[in-house]
Amino acid sequence: MRTILFLLDFLIGGVLRRVRTLVPLALFVMLLGFDASALGLGRRLAFLPDFAFATILFWLIRHPALMPVPVVFVIGFWTDALMGAPMGLSIIAYLTVFYIVSNLRPEISALGFMGRWGVATLSILAYFGCQWAFYSAFVLELAPPLQSMTRAGMTALTFPLVYGVNHLVFAFLWGRGPQLEDPIYDGA
Repeated sequence: MRTILFLLDFLIGGVLRRVRTLVPLALFVMLLGFDASALGLGRRLAFLPDFAFATILFWLIRHPALMPVPVVFVIGFWTDALMGAPMGLSIIAYLTVFYIVSNLRPEISALGFMGRWGVATLSILAYFGCQWAFYSAFVLELAPPLQSMTRAGMTALTFPLVYGVNHLVFAFLWGRGPQLEDPIYDGA
């Protein structure tokens, strides 16, 4: 049994640890595909949280070296392409959140989980606010904000779940214990 566990750790963990810088991007693509397929079912699913954005937000907060500006730009481009949104809508929103989080990075690194959840909630509101405002400007009329507000609220409420899952992935790939309260910033 120990041999099987060792082989699994070597095959799965060893390979993933070697390409660990690509894991956040792979998680995002997987969750974005889920989000795009769910939104394709109709507008009645406005209560679905945006797990893909919450995953990117986790990595921006927890390990910003894996999310430089070009990666965030490409992620915004993919989001617009898969969602069928006007090109540049998500790019601007992602980059806005990127600059908010990167400017608050010294303060965020000293916070515990509850503080990070608060910063994430503000970032989620900024993201959906930017998307709503730019979409309203694109269609030249004030879009109804209910869907954006609902998705922002659900994303903020489910952020602890996304944080926990991504933190376990982070702990596994970087070989650390799965502590949720870690105020020390770990460089890449």
